[in-house]
Amino acid sequence: MIHHDLGHWPLVLTVAHGPVTRADYIGLLNEWNGWLDRGERFATLRVFADGEALAHPEGAARDARAWLQANAGRIRAQVVGMATSVPAEHLERMRRMNAEQLFGVPAQVFGDIDAALGFLDWLIAPAHDGCWDRAAIRASAGALVRQSLSRENVPVEINPPARARRPM
Repeated sequence: MIHHDLGHWPLVLTVAHGPVTRADYIGLLNEWNGWLDRGERFATLRVFADGEALAHPEGAARDARAWLQANAGRIRAQVVGMATSVPAEHLERMRRMNAEQLFGVPAQVFGDIDAALGFLDWLIAPAHDGCWDRAAIRASAGALVRQSLSRENVPVEINPPARARRPM
């Protein structure tokens, strides 16, 4: 399952947990369309909570290629950077995949959320003061994982941080 939290905008937090279906993946691409349609610059933090979430469903590669070709210009113009957090046992394999080349924006893979946020701070901090509220982002990521684990799949109330960083 894939869940998103925009409560830290312009940081998009995406958490994937468990097997991802093609419908989930198409939903992710549709969410990206919505973020890009805003016409604003933003950064993404993608958190893969387990190894199952890293597997691409059948047909997803074809969907991704078509979507990337259609949106490459918007991604380069609007996405400041992409940080990905994966379980430690998958870190080396995921680092071999070049997301920076694929998306055309600064992108790196990390073994924890704090390191990923540090990368985003490094990308955007020179022009802006403040920092991400890491505790609030970790709490949001945990809430999204709990949401994906709930049988009812009822949305979890996520409170945005009192002082959200605007990196753009």
